[in-house]
Amino acid sequence: MNKKGLSVRTRILAFTVIPSITLTIALLITGVRFMKTGMEEEVLQGLLSSAYTYKDIACHEVQREAGDNDIETTLKNETGYDFTWFDGDSRKNSSLGSSVIGTKAADKVISEVIGKGNSFTSTNTQVAGKAYFVAYVPYKDDSGKVTGMAFTGVSRENVDAQTSKSIIFMLVISLILLAICVAVGVKASYGMAGAIIEINKSVQHLANGEFIKSEKYLERTDEIGLTLQNTNALVDKLGEIVESIRNSANTVTTSSEELADMADQISHTAEDVSNAVQEIASGATQQADEIQVASENVGKIGDAVGSVQTSTDDLDTLAGKMKEASQVSSSSLASLQDSSSEMTAKIEEITSTIQRTQEAVNNISSKVEGITSIATQTNLLSLNASIEAARAGEAGKGFAVVAGEIGQLADNSRTMADEIKKEMEVLLEEANAAVHAAEEVRQGNIDQQTALGETIQSINGMLADIDSTVGGVQTISEGAEQCASSKNAVVDTMSALSAISEENAASSQETGASMQELSATVTTLAGSANSLKDVAEELNRDLEFFK
Repeated sequence: MNKKGLSVRTRILAFTVIPSITLTIALLITGVRFMKTGMEEEVLQGLLSSAYTYKDIACHEVQREAGDNDIETTLKNETGYDFTWFDGDSRKNSSLGSSVIGTKAADKVISEVIGKGNSFTSTNTQVAGKAYFVAYVPYKDDSGKVTGMAFTGVSRENVDAQTSKSIIFMLVISLILLAICVAVGVKASYGMAGAIIEINKSVQHLANGEFIKSEKYLERTDEIGLTLQNTNALVDKLGEIVESIRNSANTVTTSSEELADMADQISHTAEDVSNAVQEIASGATQQADEIQVASENVGKIGDAVGSVQTSTDDLDTLAGKMKEASQVSSSSLASLQDSSSEMTAKIEEITSTIQRTQEAVNNISSKVEGITSIATQTNLLSLNASIEAARAGEAGKGFAVVAGEIGQLADNSRTMADEIKKEMEVLLEEANAAVHAAEEVRQGNIDQQTALGETIQSINGMLADIDSTVGGVQTISEGAEQCASSKNAVVDTMSALSAISEENAASSQETGASMQELSATVTTLAGSANSLKDVAEELNRDLEFFK
């Protein structure tokens, strides 16, 4: 039994949330670093620009007394920066207060600005005992000699406080965006997982032979919604196909039962016709014997006239019965021939229905092959995704798990498609067997119709002979009345009756042989009907799997 792992919803949620958190943290760290660096660069650029502006203002007031800090104080109030004017390397005027007047700048500042005539900026320079962001620019006289410096600075504490506020603001924005991303990921994961669960339920119902469609997530317009719609369409199509096959199987069962009943009726009719033919043959033989006896005792015709009259009456009655039985047999055989024609039409209809079933099964097989192809392509995509996830390293582990699950789903889909294909192949083989059996029954039925036509022709010929026999009996009756004066005529009539009786006996034998052939054909037809019935019952048993 496979160990149950994480649910699809959990994996999708992890796949969406973990990268969002990781990306947010990475962007936050990178943003904080760049923001801090950028703000420091911006502060330095602002200080440098302010220092040049301050130099342009203060250079016109170089005659001020040391400690006259009005200009610097005013500028600080307007900008928030500290300003200091250096006379050489010593502070002369400063917004930092009188305590710094007369103090010197740092050695590296003096070397760079006074010594080399360059501007100087720094993010961590001690000024009056505190860390400052500073900018120094040189002041040169008309001869180009550096005679002073203009300083602009702001305490590092103030810059750090401003930077912290910006970082906190960015952190809050990042957390809000992360929360939005997590919310969207949760909603998307629940929606996708729910839709996948619905698809799985539909497939499970289909695997259990139940045609139950999904009612949820059909409003989605993405691939998952399309998959649900296609799954419902597949369920409807399979339901229609199975229902059509079930109806066809019921039709085959009903037709086979009707065919078996017809075969039984034909068998009983054949037995009746055979008995009637035997009676006709027996009567014809008896008639021939009586006529022979009458011919031998023609010399005693006078004494036997009464007996001959009685015999002719009995013969007339028997001939009437023979004619009636032959007519009944002819009518029964004609009905049997019509029933056989109808049965042939039904068998052809059954064959056409089974062929339509074969076409439907072939259509299902082609669609199952399409599902197998899609599963193969999905498996390839899963393999490619796993390779790309492996290349991505740690960042692609979650994606690799999802890709593996997609590959597993593709394998399961291909396996299920193969199983359906096998079931369809079995169904197709059974349908082919049913078509073959129906063709055999149809051919046997055609042979039966031919035999029935020959039998009907024989019985019609027998009816003509019976009519002739009736005429002969009437002749005998008239001859018996005139036997006293027409002995020779009686002898001739007896000879004619003997010939007719022999012909009747031969015709009866031929009819008996035809009835034996008809009985064999009916037996074959009954066997084919039972085979067709067995095939229909087996098909119904197979369809019991579908609810």
